[in-house]
This record gives sequence, C-alpha cells and structure tokens, in this order.
Amino acid sequence: MIDFDTELNEMVADKNLMNSYKLYFLKVLIINVSKDKRRFGFYEMACWMCVYSFADVCALGRRIRSLDKLYDVAVLAIEKEDLMQSSRISEVYDAVSETRDKELRRLIASLCNYVPYRLLAYQWPQELKGKTDPQKNQRIEELSCSENQCFYSVYSQFQEDKGIEVNLEWAAYITVNRRRLIPWIDQKIDIFVRKG
Repeated sequence: MIDFDTELNEMVADKNLMNSYKLYFLKVLIINVSKDKRRFGFYEMACWMCVYSFADVCALGRRIRSLDKLYDVAVLAIEKEDLMQSSRISEVYDAVSETRDKELRRLIASLCNYVPYRLLAYQWPQELKGKTDPQKNQRIEELSCSENQCFYSVYSQFQEDKGIEVNLEWAAYITVNRRRLIPWIDQKIDIFVRKG
C-alpha cells in the first residue's frame, strides 16, 4: 500500500530541493493527471512548468534561485512572443508550446533534462550514489519502469520522444484528492519562492 501523502512530502522535502523545477513539475502532474490522461512528453511538461511559474517569476522579477531558468524562459517568452506579465495561462501556454523561436524552444526543452528523474531520485539514494548525471538518469529510468508503486515511469525510446507515464494508482489518488493537493503544492511553491 502506498502512503501517497508521505511520498509527496518526501519528494519536495527541503533536502531534495535546489531549484523550483521539482515543485512546478509536480504541480503540472497534480493539475493535469487523470485516469484518462497519464502520459506526458517532456516538452509538454516543460511548457506547463513555464505556464505555472510565469506569474511567480514575473512578480519576483528575478530568478527564484541562481541556477533556476524559469525566469529566463519568462523573459524570453515576453520578448519573443509578445507576452505581457499579465498574460493569461492559455496565452502563455499557446506561446511557449507553439513558439517557432529556436532559442526559446531549446531553453524550454532544457527544463526537463533532469527534473523528471530527480523528482524520483529520493527513492534510490544507494543505487545512484557516485554516478554521473547521465548514469543517474539511465538508472532512474530503469528503476521507475520496474517498480509498480513508483509515481511514474520515465521512458525515452527516442531523444525527441522522452516522457513519463503516471502509475494508475497515483492517477486515481491525484484525481480524488486534487482539490486538496493544489493548495498544498501552491503553498510549497509560495514558501520556496519567498525564500529565494
């Protein structure tokens, strides 16, 4: 039996957070996962991360943490896609998901180089110890696909086709508890952003 709340809190424990990516990635899952929608490509996830962080980073007016690139994406999206700080969620999503600007697409895509793997990394500290980042990603992908209770599996059949598939039990839990989980993740994000 999975203790979902304990697992979620462990994923976003202070010791596991260097940048805001994990929080926004988790928010994407909490808002978008359903029993019928459990597969997401990395680029789609990165676009939603940009959308859900847009108002926060615009209000902050700087990076949340020194290496955090969500602010850079917002600035570039405003510049290249004629967005405003007050743009609606749908406008931001359309702009970042459909942009033809190569620099902006590259920056958005880079947001998911590590976060889908690192959000799950807390589960396997011994297995990942001493490994390089590419080795960690490969190992997490293998472990996430072999464990039935894992939040999601990471798959990468092709470089352009990387994504995740949320476990059915987790999808059911999120669907039933979404009204409680959204304020929970928003509070975690707010605390993290204010600490920045």
